[in-house]
Amino acid sequence: MERCSWANGARLLLHLFAAINLAKAVYHDYRYAQLPELAVTLRLEPPLWGMFKYITFLGGLLQSGYYALALTHDLWRLPSLRNLRDYILATFVVPLALTASLTFWSLYAIDRNAIYPGLLDSIYPGWLNHVLHSYIAVYALIEFVSTRHRYPDRSRGFVGLAAFMAGYLVWNYYFWFRTAIWVYPFLGGTDWYIQVLYFALIIVVAFVYYLVGEHVNRVLWVKTTGDMVAKKVALLSLVTF
Repeated sequence: MERCSWANGARLLLHLFAAINLAKAVYHDYRYAQLPELAVTLRLEPPLWGMFKYITFLGGLLQSGYYALALTHDLWRLPSLRNLRDYILATFVVPLALTASLTFWSLYAIDRNAIYPGLLDSIYPGWLNHVLHSYIAVYALIEFVSTRHRYPDRSRGFVGLAAFMAGYLVWNYYFWFRTAIWVYPFLGGTDWYIQVLYFALIIVVAFVYYLVGEHVNRVLWVKTTGDMVAKKVALLSLVTF
């Protein structure tokens, strides 16, 4: 009983901290991390919809909402909340967290100026960049270790993820058709087939991460595995290291 109470308390604190941390980051991103008007004048940014153009901001909203929902379930334990929590985690939180984090840092390593020019350091503080591009993946991995989830039927999960990714694709092309400016400037200097390849790769990768999350959840929480605790401790050690 004491172990169960300790685990429940740690889970609640995780959800509380993640919800507050992500909500603070999203608010700061929306309220303060604004490019100057010169960026619009120079056609470096589409003059529409503010931060709602960016998948990082939208993903931050979704992630903070998820941890607020998980915290609510910790307090009230309603079955309907658990079902919704598990569906959102499987379909959106894990695939989008890993996609946003690994894609950003991969492009950053290849050519930082193409994805995150140095001048942005004065607008986006380092802590904000890491919360929205690094911590989201760390929180998702710790969530796997600390909380048991029931993955939905794969068809339901795929439909939800496909709808989100299709919406993201349409959203990008909407701004381009309206303004002839790409939301992500590095796309402006590439050929059309590179753009198609980029979006196709992002969508495929998101589905791969869905399957990875499903597999990790099954391995960590399979009922008959005697070394389940050891696996969780090992994974948590890798995350915190």
